[in-house]
Amino acid sequence: MRKLLLLYYLLFFALSSCEKNIDEQTDFNSFLESNYEFNNRNLNQNRAYYYTRIEEIPEKKIDRLNNLDPKVEALISDIDKAIKNEKSSIENLISEYRIILDEIKQIVKFDKDYLITELNQRKKTKNYSNKFRLNIIKNELVIAMNYVFEYANTAKHYADGFRKLDSINTRITQIQNNSIKINLSSDIAQSIKENRHIIIDNIKLNGINEKIDYKIMENHSFADIELDSLKNGKYTLNGILRYYHRNGKIDIPFRETFEIK
Repeated sequence: MRKLLLLYYLLFFALSSCEKNIDEQTDFNSFLESNYEFNNRNLNQNRAYYYTRIEEIPEKKIDRLNNLDPKVEALISDIDKAIKNEKSSIENLISEYRIILDEIKQIVKFDKDYLITELNQRKKTKNYSNKFRLNIIKNELVIAMNYVFEYANTAKHYADGFRKLDSINTRITQIQNNSIKINLSSDIAQSIKENRHIIIDNIKLNGINEKIDYKIMENHSFADIELDSLKNGKYTLNGILRYYHRNGKIDIPFRETFEIK
C-alpha cells in the first residue's frame, strides 16, 4: 500500500508542474502506462487473495465488491478502446468512473485510509488530451480497487462486521452430573478469529457471585463454555465477546441462565 502511495504522490507532484506542453504530456503518458502496470499487478494479487479467502470462508464475502469488480474491469476495457480512438467521446467514461468511486466509498465505509485522493480535477479538463486524461483515470481506478481489496482482506472490514452484532446466541447443549455445556454461536463471530476473545465477567449462583472454574473451547459455531462440579441452584453467566482493532475494542455481551437440580 505504501509503495502505491509513493508512486501516486510522485505522479501528483510531477503533474503539478506539467502544463499543456505536448511533449511533457507524452512523457507522462508513458509514465502513467508503466505506473498502471505496476499497480495492476498489485491489484491482481490482492484480488486473488480475496477470492481465495471467500471460497474458504464464504462469510467474508462483500457482495457489493463482488458486483463492482467486473464493472471496473469493463470500464478499464472501454477506456483502453477510447485511448486507441482519440476521437471518441470520453464524458460517459468519466461519469462511470465517478459512479464507481462513489460505490467504493460505500464499501469501505468512507474510511479515508482506504480512499484515494483524486488528482487535480484541472488535469482532467479538455485542456489536456483524451489519452492523458484517460490514463490518469485508469491509474486512479486500479489504485482505488487495490485499496478496496486491501480493506476486504484486513481486520478493518471484520471490525465493521463486528459492529453489526447486538448479541451472541447462547444455548445449553448438555446438562449432566452437575456439569453444563453452553454453546455460543454467531455467523459473524465464527468467521472472524483474529483478535477475538471470550471473557467471562461473572457467574452468579442464586444471585450471588460465585468463583467457578470453566473451560472455553472453540468449535464450528465458534465456542463452547463448559462448567463442572456445580452446586444445586439457579445460575446466571455473563460474558463478553471482545474484538480488538487498531482504533480500540468492540464488546458484544452475552448471557445464559440455567438451573442445576
